[in-house]
Amino acid sequence: MLGLVLGGLAVSAVSLAGCLGALCENACLLRCFSGGLLAFLVLEALAGALVVALWGPLQDGLERALHVAITHYQDDPDLCFLMDQVQLGLQCCGAASYQDWQQNLYFNCSAPGVQACSLPASCCLDPREDGASVNEQCGFGALGLEEDAARRLVHVQGCGAPLRRWLRGTVRAAGGLAIAAALVQGAELLVAAHLLRALAGRKGAAGRCGPRAGALSAPVSG
Repeated sequence: MLGLVLGGLAVSAVSLAGCLGALCENACLLRCFSGGLLAFLVLEALAGALVVALWGPLQDGLERALHVAITHYQDDPDLCFLMDQVQLGLQCCGAASYQDWQQNLYFNCSAPGVQACSLPASCCLDPREDGASVNEQCGFGALGLEEDAARRLVHVQGCGAPLRRWLRGTVRAAGGLAIAAALVQGAELLVAAHLLRALAGRKGAAGRCGPRAGALSAPVSG
């Protein structure tokens, strides 16, 4: 969260420097704006290279994260909520298949509790069963059923493959936005460079004209 705040402040500061530099024709502010844009472009390129380099480990990490969420489903409310949202949103159950919930101490078929051989409600085909509230017992006993029978009650496909597809789509969308932002930043950088050249040319012209004006006015005053 702090990184997002600092990033927003940096973008605001660079944008303000560009606006004031263009309005006030201040070369120093325009140079700060250009330097900030170059820094952003370098960071975006590094982020893209990092995603490409870590793409394989990132996908493997998703699979491991699913298994961790299954194991600690009842122990961590945040993991419980996250796993439920993934299973509901992607209409899947478990990591590779719904049988992965055997790894959970409470849902395992050898567990002594009432949840033995059951699945979370987020695995059910219709967890609300046309009602307003979620039926937490809709997945009871589903782990003990054959796959064909379980398929009529719960999602049997694991979340690993759908989650990887979702990640690929998200990365492609983010990459497209990053390329568009880089093009806009490149155009802004060219405009800033043009303004800096114009200011430098104006100062050079003023410097060349200054001594001539002084030389012409000297005899008049004498």
